[in-house]
Amino acid sequence: MEQKALECPVCKSNKAEIAGENVKLSGRFEDKEFLTTDLTVLRCVRCGYYMFFDKMAQFTTKES
Repeated sequence: MEQKALECPVCKSNKAEIAGENVKLSGRFEDKEFLTTDLTVLRCVRCGYYMFFDKMAQFTTKES
């Protein structure tokens, strides 16, 4: 699996904080209901954009 550095798609910042772990989203489309697998939710520190990642994503911290 390709590894990429975290980058906010809105402001291009590479700093985020964990907003939630093992989060499941549910919804309804036409007559079907769905529930996602466990997700990790990150929130961009600069602009507040929320990013959702599945359990395959790996996160590391780098202080600079």
